[in-house]
Amino acid sequence: MKPSVQSSAGGSRAKTMLAGNLLALSASICWGFNEPANKLIIPEWISAGGVALSRIFGATLIIWLISLFIKREKIVRGDWKYLAWGSVMMLGFVYVFSMAFNTASPIDIAIILTFQPLLVVLINAIFKHLKVSVMEVVGMLVALAGALLIILAGGNLDSGRLIGDVYAVVCAISYAIYLVIIEGPSHRYGTVNMMKWIFLFSSILSLPLIFTVGKNIPMLTQTDWKAIGVLLFIVLFPTVYCYIVTPPAIKLVGSEIFSFYQYLVPVIAAVVSILLKLDEFHWYQPVSFIIIVAGILLANYAKARHSKPV
Repeated sequence: MKPSVQSSAGGSRAKTMLAGNLLALSASICWGFNEPANKLIIPEWISAGGVALSRIFGATLIIWLISLFIKREKIVRGDWKYLAWGSVMMLGFVYVFSMAFNTASPIDIAIILTFQPLLVVLINAIFKHLKVSVMEVVGMLVALAGALLIILAGGNLDSGRLIGDVYAVVCAISYAIYLVIIEGPSHRYGTVNMMKWIFLFSSILSLPLIFTVGKNIPMLTQTDWKAIGVLLFIVLFPTVYCYIVTPPAIKLVGSEIFSFYQYLVPVIAAVVSILLKLDEFHWYQPVSFIIIVAGILLANYAKARHSKPV
C-alpha cells in the first residue's frame, strides 16, 4: 500500500507542478507579446489613452461577467481602502504603460519592467520597515545600473525615446506600489472577486479621461480588423488572462520559479519586435538585461541567505 500511496502523491505533485509551470509560461508569453502588440497600434491607429481605457473598461466587463459564475467572498470593511488605492495605482500603471509606447522601444519597456520585483522589495523596506541586508542593497544598485544604462543609452538615440523609457520606469514603480498595496487582500480573497472591484474602481476613476481620447477611439474613426484583433488580444490576454492566472500559478510553483519565467518576457518581446520590424537590436539592450537579472539574482540570493534559520 505504501508504494501506491507514495506513487499517487508523487503523481499528484507532478501534475501540480506541470499545471503551475504551464500557467506561468503562458502568462510570460502573453506579456512578451504585449509590448509589440501595443507598439503595432500606438499611436498610428489608436492613442495611448484609447488603449488604456479599452483595457480598463474591457477588463472590468469581462471580469464582472466571470464573477457571476464564481463564489464571492464578502469584502471586510477595512480592506476597501486597499482595493481603492490599488485601483488608483492600477489605473496609473495601465495608463502610463500605454503612454510609453508613443516614443519608447517595446524591447526597452520590457527590459525596464524586469526591474519591478526589486522595486517591491525597496518599497516594503521604506514603508513597512522591513530589514534589507547590505548584499540585497548591492543587488538593487546593480539592477538599477542596468535600468539606467538602457535609459541613458536609448536616450542618446532619440530624446523622445528617453521620455518613453522614463514613462516605463514610472510604470514599473506604479505596479510595484500596486503589488505592495494589494498583498494583504490577495491572501484573503479570490483573484476574480478582488480584481473585479479594483477594475471597477479604476473604470470610475478613468471616466474623465474619455474626453481626452476624442476621435482616437478606433471604432469611431476607421474599421481596421487587424488592429481591432490586436486590441482585443491586449484586453483578453495580457490584461484579463494574466491577472487571473498569476496568483494560482504562484501558489502551484512558488514565487521563485514564477519569477524566473518573467525573464522570458523581454526575450519574447525582442524577438517578436524585431521579426515585425517594430524595433532594431541595440548593443545596450542585452547588456542591460544581463545586468538587471544579475542584480535580481544577487538580491534574491541575499534575501534567501538572510532569512535562512541559523
